[in-house]
Amino acid sequence: MIDYNSGQITVYDFDNSCFGWYMFDLASIWGNGMGWIQFEPDAEKRKKFMEDYFEIVLAGYRFRSQIRSNFMENIIDAFEVMRNNSEEPECDEELSYRIKCIEDDIPYMGFFP
Repeated sequence: MIDYNSGQITVYDFDNSCFGWYMFDLASIWGNGMGWIQFEPDAEKRKKFMEDYFEIVLAGYRFRSQIRSNFMENIIDAFEVMRNNSEEPECDEELSYRIKCIEDDIPYMGFFP
């Protein structure tokens, strides 16, 4: 990453990121869940919603830890966008690959053997 104001360069080592891909799934799900409640003005209601939401998410995730929750969310979102834009549902190359990862149990978009 380059900070264009200072010229400072930050190097990230992504080799270790493969060990925390479950966290990526959960972080993505958390972020997507916030979208459902983000405009609620009452902070306590937002907090309660997210606690309940994530309790359900974690229960399911623990039950089926191999589920590719992030893929599912992205696949569902892609079709929802098509529907909302009155488009015919179709799979482009990226969407087809995400579906293949779930069908063939390919973890995290094929980053692992």
